[in-house]
This record gives sequence, structure tokens and C-alpha cells, in this order.
Amino acid sequence: MKPIIPIVAILAITSLLLVPVVTVYADTSLPMTGSQWSILELLDSKIKTTHADTISTGGVEFLFPDATATPAGFANLMTNGFTASLTTSNTLTATITIVTSSSATMFVGNPDGGCPAASPTNCPGSVRLYFTSNLPQAGMSSCLGTNGNSSHTVVANEFDYWWSNTPVPAMTGIPGSYYQFSPTGGGSNGPITIQVSLNPMSWSDLCGHPGTFDLAAFMASISNIKDVGLSFGSGFFFENGVGVDGATGSATFQLTSYTIS
Repeated sequence: MKPIIPIVAILAITSLLLVPVVTVYADTSLPMTGSQWSILELLDSKIKTTHADTISTGGVEFLFPDATATPAGFANLMTNGFTASLTTSNTLTATITIVTSSSATMFVGNPDGGCPAASPTNCPGSVRLYFTSNLPQAGMSSCLGTNGNSSHTVVANEFDYWWSNTPVPAMTGIPGSYYQFSPTGGGSNGPITIQVSLNPMSWSDLCGHPGTFDLAAFMASISNIKDVGLSFGSGFFFENGVGVDGATGSATFQLTSYTIS
């Protein structure tokens, strides 16, 4: 599985903030301040960017858009413009909670992901760790093709974009590389820990290639990180977006910690 290609435009927005590069030698906890976390949503094929809300007791949060409204809305990314030089010995850890208004609140993945036939482990959707890098621009990556109905090729460096990708799901009390939204409705029933080391075998890029596909490129990527965060995807993709069925209730995504160790 890989992120949906039109999301390259969304990814580009996350690079607008320029901050000093940090070399991480000990645990670094990102500030839980809403204004420092961008929320990117897909709304009627257009990108909407807002900021998270700060939770008074600690953390940041946002309300999932209604995927059954007109126009339909899907949350794609929650990102922080944190730049760092990391190595394979580092680990990214996020603690999240999904709070729903009802145990019957249903999550809905972007239909272009092909659920439910696409992937039983990614339907109706999942949330996973994500980071982007600041490598030199490359020619057209093999998976990108043309931009929509135009004849213009999409130019991007596939090694700039990475998602945690192991078969280990995160559950209450058990860390994993992704959290799957319940196909029967409801929230997470408590905090969930998504934790993945920067082992190249545990990450895949924009074209779905693992970090071992081009080890030198992966090593260059983690030493030039420009954004970290979480992504929401469904079916074949890791970042095409997830929303809720508004007729069944509402849901809030809470991030209470994001640590680089």
C-alpha cells in the first residue's frame, strides 16, 4: 500500500515553516500546542488547512470531518514543522486517543481507497506515523505518472515522504506501527501508543517502496527530516483521508504526546 498520489500537493504545504535543524541525542517531546500542529483535510477535492485545538489538560485535538456531508470531508494529515537529523537508532512514539460521541459512531475512509475489498487491515481506515524530508528535488518518480487529467508529469522525490509500515497493529496497552479504526464503530477505548523505530524495514515511501529499497536514500531522508506527524488513510492508501458518518455521531482525534527518542 502507498499514499495517494494527488496528496503530493498536500504534502508540499507542510514544508512552509522553516526552523533550525535539531540533532536528537535524548528524548525530545514536541510541544502540545494547537497552533504548532497543522491539520490538513480534503474537502470537495480541495485542501483545507487549519490548526489543532489545545487540550487544557495536555495534548492537541481536532474533530473529524463528516465524510457523508456535501461536500464530503476527510482528515489526511496532522503535522508539526519539526526539523531534525536522526539515525536508525531513533524511535518515533505518538500517544493518541479517539473519542466518539457514541459507541455506534462509524468511521468512513475516502472511497478512492477501495474499501472494503482493498485491505482488511486498512478498512475503514488507519492512523500511522509519518515524516517528510528535505532532499534535493529529483525527476519523476516511477509511481507518480501525470497530474490528474493533464499531460504534466508529477515531479517529486519519492524518498522525501515516509509512513510507518509494519504488520503490527497498536491496541490498548500494546504498541504498534498503526491504529485501525473499528469497523464496527466507536473510539479507541483509551490511549493508544504508536511506536516505530527508524529501521528502514519499518517504513515505506511515496511509491510504497520499503526503506531497504534504496538504503542510502532512506539514511539521507532521516538525517534531513523537516516534518513529523500522523497520517490518515484507507484501503490501498496511507493518506487519502478518513472521516466519520455524521448520521452516526462525531469523533475527536486527540494527540497527547509525540516523542523522538
